Amino acid sequence: MPARVIDCTAIANEIKQEIIHEVEVLKKKGIVPGIATLLVGDNFGAKMYRGQVEKFCAEVGFQYINANPPVTASEQDVMQIVRDLNQDDQVSGILPLRPFPDQISDTVIINSIDVNKDIDCFHPYNMGKLALGEVTFPPATPAACIEILEREKVDFVGAEIVVVGHSNIVGKPAMLLALNRNATTTNIHVFTAKAGNSDKHTLGADILIVGAGVPNLIKKHQVKKGAMVIDVGINRVKVLDEKGQPVLDDKGKPKTKTVGDVAFDEVCEVASAITQVPGGVGVVTNMMLMKNALKACKMQHKI
Repeated sequence: MPARVIDCTAIANEIKQEIIHEVEVLKKKGIVPGIATLLVGDNFGAKMYRGQVEKFCAEVGFQYINANPPVTASEQDVMQIVRDLNQDDQVSGILPLRPFPDQISDTVIINSIDVNKDIDCFHPYNMGKLALGEVTFPPATPAACIEILEREKVDFVGAEIVVVGHSNIVGKPAMLLALNRNATTTNIHVFTAKAGNSDKHTLGADILIVGAGVPNLIKKHQVKKGAMVIDVGINRVKVLDEKGQPVLDDKGKPKTKTVGDVAFDEVCEVASAITQVPGGVGVVTNMMLMKNALKACKMQHKI
């Protein structure tokens, strides 16, 4: 029987409605949550994400602040913007959008954000609290993975969870969030693969969380029958015909499509449940960011 595709859009909508309800309660007290994005310059990818954040803020009733100094801004100029946002009562959370221009240090800017407004857990203080099991704001993408599993009624206690990828953004925090729920966690990565040891770990997993940034990395033979698979990857790849040649569009350019880190069609043959790409973890991630901003707002107003 093919795997059940987890309806992440339904989960995201459920979270959204919960947030909207809480925002309505806060507004009756004269409180409105707000998110500020910090984009230095006009990087295309960062601008696209900025637009998404603005859209989601409107959907749940948040205020939105667009801090967008020019690409030529100095580090001191950007630091002053962060200081102003830290002091602004209308800003519940600050979201730095990278990459920053060469003259601006990621570390300097991130370390200057108020830890109680660090809604995507970039600050070392909040990452440290995550490691200690005293989470304030879990990073949105790993938190989305855990939220999906929780709403799927997964029992974490003692479950064998293997996280594929060890980035600071996804792999490490996903492992810690699962460990904090008393799962038995294993983290594998590129060096596990180079040592030839990946399969023995993935085949023991009740749950696989895959966030390595490699298209179609996990194949059917690496997944235990009945396992749940959470695919975090978002990769653009060329569309190929049956001969393995690129399919061209009307302008003669190769067509592309979005795929995950899991070979979806073949892994569906052995998994019990799986998230799809697109329309999977990403849609829940957006709502987890809103959820963190709501929590920040309530903390700042001592609610």
